[in-house]
Amino acid sequence: MLKSLRRNLLVARKLSAADWLLLGEAWWGLLYFFLASKKTSFERLEKKLKFADLKKAIPSDSLLVAWGLQKLVYLASRLHLLGMTCFVRACTLQSMLKRRGIQSELRIGMNRSRAAISAHAWVEVMGQAIGEAEDIGEQFTSLHYN
Repeated sequence: MLKSLRRNLLVARKLSAADWLLLGEAWWGLLYFFLASKKTSFERLEKKLKFADLKKAIPSDSLLVAWGLQKLVYLASRLHLLGMTCFVRACTLQSMLKRRGIQSELRIGMNRSRAAISAHAWVEVMGQAIGEAEDIGEQFTSLHYN
């Protein structure tokens, strides 16, 4: 654990000032969605994500921005005091993307094997899973909800 924390801090030290601001936004977003996922329903969280304030024009480099934000959300989750789930990370990433005018979809999928049932959450931008293996859609059957 100490090695992992040290490695994450070394990565964080190399960030630019702008990236530090985004890392802070990700850290607080993770905390918000961690607490919200414990205290509120999925429907209320979904409303928060769907109707986030779109303040800027849609950037032409949406995928590049999404991948950069995903890396910072992941780093912030590794530096967090609380254990962050894929659902909390995905909600945080989607919220940050929406604030930047980037359309995205929150996906929740299940995988059932003989041994267990597993679930995973991820974000897609323009049909591409951000920060996930290319075959994530094949590994997990996406649940459809309204």
